[in-house]
Amino acid sequence: MVNQGKPKLFYGWVVVFSILCLQGAAIGILGNTMSVFFRPVSEALGVSRSTFYLYNTFSAITGMVMSPFWGEFFRNRKFKPYMILGSFTAAGTVFAYSYSTSIYHFYAIAMVNACFSGMLMGVSIARILANWFIEKRGLATGIALSGSGLAGAIMTPIVSRTIENYGWRAGYRQLGICFFVITVPILVLLLKETPEEMGLKPLGWKPQDEQVTRDGGTLKSGMTRAQALRSKTFWCYALALFMVQGCVMSTSNNVVNHLTDIGYSPAFAAGIFSILLFMLVPGKPFLGFLYDRLGMARATTINTLTMSVAPILLACTAIFRQATWLPYLYAVWFGSAYAITSMQLPYMTPQLFGDKEFTRVYGIAQPFTMLGSALLVPVANRAQEMIGSYVPVFFALSGGILVALGLMHMAIRAAPEEIARFDREDGIAPAAAVPAATA
Repeated sequence: MVNQGKPKLFYGWVVVFSILCLQGAAIGILGNTMSVFFRPVSEALGVSRSTFYLYNTFSAITGMVMSPFWGEFFRNRKFKPYMILGSFTAAGTVFAYSYSTSIYHFYAIAMVNACFSGMLMGVSIARILANWFIEKRGLATGIALSGSGLAGAIMTPIVSRTIENYGWRAGYRQLGICFFVITVPILVLLLKETPEEMGLKPLGWKPQDEQVTRDGGTLKSGMTRAQALRSKTFWCYALALFMVQGCVMSTSNNVVNHLTDIGYSPAFAAGIFSILLFMLVPGKPFLGFLYDRLGMARATTINTLTMSVAPILLACTAIFRQATWLPYLYAVWFGSAYAITSMQLPYMTPQLFGDKEFTRVYGIAQPFTMLGSALLVPVANRAQEMIGSYVPVFFALSGGILVALGLMHMAIRAAPEEIARFDREDGIAPAAAVPAATA
């Protein structure tokens, strides 16, 4: 499996812990806590929630434009130096939010942050995990990405209390400092990009895998970026990512708003959101386990169907307002399936498209997740403002998630045949020689 001189603890699990901390800081602290700022900041600036949320739309669009660039940029470069620089940039931009006096300041800062966020997160995380794990990749990915839920669950009530007592500006400063203190030491001291840096091989490595799965100057099975763009697999996958991300984030980002609108206190709503995020901690490793044990198709079906029920449960908290246990049920249910938004892209991309041009294909797939949030979240917020209730919006989002499930299955079924065809065109080993998209 790996060389005989390996330590008892495979260092790949230390890498998993490092990424867990990075994800916790970048997504949990800087991403999952943002909903508690919507109401106080929009009221302070005198704008609607949908207008304020456009800062995230501008960020997503900028990130979408930059993602293919980072996929190309990191094709033959080390990640770690740029990840450290990205950490400084992210901390600085979040701190800068605290000095904003206009909605346009938020828009500008968000775009600057998005320009450089690809240095720290995204393709770098997915590539490093793929470098270290051939076996147990699903479990490793799930554990590594679970930090976002834990950090978000811890920080949401803390920053909510900070905002109540000291204002939203203090809340942004608190987040920026916490992010910086966590990420820089982890990057400098613990993170290793490849097992070769430690004299190791990936977990599950076999000598016969060398020519098709490891970098060595030989062609690898899968799709190039150009091949992916003319494949059915890519466009079904990309549209599914768009729908899943947009529908799930439209639900997640409005939990606090919806619960406070129907009469719950901000503290109660923040507590429900904290429970939701905490459920990501077991939810992501469990989804990774399902990927490894059941295969991509069946695990995707189970998780997506579970997620499609969550918006309906949230709508029921208004329909059956007297059932005060429903918000808790929703938090546990949604949080258990929430892993779908962060697990699909890093796990499914190499499974569907192989390792021929991993960073370049990842770079053109990632924008569709950003575009989903950028377009569908403001649409959902605008629909709520027009209707006066989130309830019809949540039912529509549930239907959108089911559409995404159908698209995912179309991509999973098409991938093996298309990889085999492109491999034959390139004159290399058939797709059966590498891990392919299977049920």
